[in-house]
Amino acid sequence: MLKYILSLTIALSMLACGSDQETQEPEQNSGDQQTQQFQPDQSAPDIEVSDDELEKFTEVTMIAQQIQSDSQQEMLVVVEEEELDVQTYNIIAESRFNEQSDDQLDVSAEDIEKFESASKKVEEIQQEVEAEMTAAIEAEGMEMDRYMEINMALQQDQALQQRVQQMMMQNMQQMQQQSQGEQPDQ
Repeated sequence: MLKYILSLTIALSMLACGSDQETQEPEQNSGDQQTQQFQPDQSAPDIEVSDDELEKFTEVTMIAQQIQSDSQQEMLVVVEEEELDVQTYNIIAESRFNEQSDDQLDVSAEDIEKFESASKKVEEIQQEVEAEMTAAIEAEGMEMDRYMEINMALQQDQALQQRVQQMMMQNMQQMQQQSQGEQPDQ
C-alpha cells in the first residue's frame, strides 16, 4: 500500500511536470499483454540503440530509481510531519488529479489544509528530484532528450525491453558478485 501511495504521488508530480518516465515503466511491465491488445496497429519507434548506449541507459535508470526511492522516504516524512495519514493524502491527491471537487471527498477541511501544506513541500522535493535525476543522467554522459527518446521507445518495443531487462539483470549480478568479493575471507 505504501509503495502505491508513494508511486501515485510521484506519478502525479511527473505527469504535472510532463515527465512520466519512471512511472510508465512499471505499468508497462505489469501490463504487457493489455498494451499489445490495445495497440496492435502502433509500430515501435524507429530508433537504433547500440549496446553501449543501452548499457548507459540501464545504469542511469538504476541511479534514477535510487534517487526516486530516496525521495519517496523524504515525501513520506513530510506527509507524516503534517500529521496526515498517507492514505488520506493519496485520496485527496487522486481527487485533485482527476479534477474532482473537494466537496465530493470524505475528508475533513483540516485534512485538506494539511494536504495543501504537505503538497507544497512535496512539490519542492519533486523539483529537487527532477533536477537531481537530470544531473545524474547528464553526469553519466547521456543527454536528457536521448534518455527520454529511449524510454519512449522502450514503452512500445518488446525487443528493446528484453535487452534492457537482460542488461539490468547482468548489472545486478555483477554488483552482487562485487559485494561478495569485497567481504573479508575468514
